Amino acid sequence: MRWVAVLVLLLAPGPARAVSDRAALNLAIAATRGGPPDLSALIVQHRKEYLTGVREAARRPTLPEVEREARDIARSILARTPFAEVVRRTGALVGGVISAEIPSGKADGIEPASAGPYRIAGVTAAAASGDPAPVAASISRARADLESARADSDATAARVVYDATNLLWAIWTAAGGDARPAKKFDERNGPYVIAGAPR
Repeated sequence: MRWVAVLVLLLAPGPARAVSDRAALNLAIAATRGGPPDLSALIVQHRKEYLTGVREAARRPTLPEVEREARDIARSILARTPFAEVVRRTGALVGGVISAEIPSGKADGIEPASAGPYRIAGVTAAAASGDPAPVAASISRARADLESARADSDATAARVVYDATNLLWAIWTAAGGDARPAKKFDERNGPYVIAGAPR
């Protein structure tokens, strides 16, 4: 009888997801293209951990407390936590952003939109200075903003990439990373086009 219960639980459909693994990975990779070059290089070095974190978190309907987790990740960098773990946690946070921002009604259109290119405003001054609070606030209101504006799938994908890019900058600069490259994507001079997935 126990085996039947286990089998039923394994075969039961999980909660509906708003985004496929492929779309989530496209969006997460795009965030690194406008992110801090040093952190992006470490993400490439530990890409398996990053993409695993993204994939697992994008499947969950709940988002961790973004500001606190971003600050914790920055502290873990300063504490010399192995980078494989730092990158996995960063991927999980980015995956959580993807899950939180994409409304379930956008599932069909987000797949092609996730391939990019993405038009984003740029890197905020707060993110470039290591403050994750403004990007956390942007993430918390993103779904409502996108639904009220009846944003198309391209705008939704661009918003995810924008928030995830700023989150990467906030984490890296809070950990003492080089903020100078953020000037290349200064929000005051935007918008910028971030290249999409190779076709």
